[in-house]
Amino acid sequence: MTGSLDSVLGTLSERLAEPAIAPGPERSLLEREGGLALLYAELGRHEPEFRALAHRHLAAANRSLSAASPHTLFDGIPALAFAACCAAQHEEEYTALLDGLDSSVFAIVRARLDEERRRLDARETVRTVRAFDLVSGLTGLGSYLFRRRTGEAESLLREILASLVRLVRPIRRDGVTLPGWWAEQGPVIGQEHGGGHVNLGMAHGIGGPLALLAGTWTAGIRVPEQDAAMARIVAFLTEWSDMDGPARFWPPTLTLDGERLTASPRSRESWCYGRPGIARAIQLAGLALHRIDWLVLVRGAVRDLATLPDFRWEVRDTGLCHGWAGLLHVLGRIQADDPECGLGAVLDRIAGRVFSEFDPRLPFGYRQHSRPGAPPTDEPGFLTGAAGIALAMHAYCAADPKPASGWDSVLLVG
Repeated sequence: MTGSLDSVLGTLSERLAEPAIAPGPERSLLEREGGLALLYAELGRHEPEFRALAHRHLAAANRSLSAASPHTLFDGIPALAFAACCAAQHEEEYTALLDGLDSSVFAIVRARLDEERRRLDARETVRTVRAFDLVSGLTGLGSYLFRRRTGEAESLLREILASLVRLVRPIRRDGVTLPGWWAEQGPVIGQEHGGGHVNLGMAHGIGGPLALLAGTWTAGIRVPEQDAAMARIVAFLTEWSDMDGPARFWPPTLTLDGERLTASPRSRESWCYGRPGIARAIQLAGLALHRIDWLVLVRGAVRDLATLPDFRWEVRDTGLCHGWAGLLHVLGRIQADDPECGLGAVLDRIAGRVFSEFDPRLPFGYRQHSRPGAPPTDEPGFLTGAAGIALAMHAYCAADPKPASGWDSVLLVG
């Protein structure tokens, strides 16, 4: 299987070389040139000839920056800065670019922190998950600062961690006790009204903050009550997990029905929502705080995947966000950190699915069904396209699933 995936990876590395293939500015930077830069940054750690391609895509990403872009871990200035960090193989590389980008990133972070502090001090509920989540919020910006680790970056990172500690404290709304990350927006992202919800996922929910709190704790970057915040999140996730026969799973969101929280239906197996991403966040917390009971919870949650038929995974895509490639990489990181999870056969099976979905007649090899009701797409980008799939393949084929460039810290799985 490794040889077959290597062949597909070789084809994709040729087809994705030219920045002109990137879609227009309606897509986030990591779905355009930034995501392609991440691919060649990783390949360049193993084969030096790819370094020039990483530089070419970074230059194109820099030219494509727009003042109108949302500035998040996945778009705008922070996304370019993250890609440049991954491409830099020594301290002097991209220094001028990163120093210039950092001044803007730090200003963005300060403004977001000021806004969040004002909300917390006023005891207002979160309006939208974009305030704190990984894809659009403070958690994502914290992930970049954690990667950057300069003096000012670490100082701002500690402020983000302190903000996340405050975020998870319970709140009262209309006489009901709710978790502090309750958002007034509806459970559909972008739906600004809809009764509010609690989001459990890695991409838009509490899984991302848990993973950031865990990773920084392990690295020795700690703030008061950080460990208690992790314990509060894991306790909540444990309480709201459910069983489907022998299998433990997590709903993507909770909504309020009168005075009771109610779980949404079980979601597909993916990084962004559901068991794999949440299990990885809990595992990272368990490793950080040496909580064997949390690690045992994760083992129990993922072991039955070996007996789960493909249709029960409810996966329709191959990409990183909610497809087979994301499963391959997240479960690979889970298995590498705890071989007792017993996922070896599952990983081989998923790798076979990633290979079988490749269609050489398509420009980028993979037909994606990312948007319900919309026609399938064939895209080059990171979360939902060929660059992300290629990165997952590369990690699977490598002796060590931990990427040399650290690209997967954008997903907070490592």
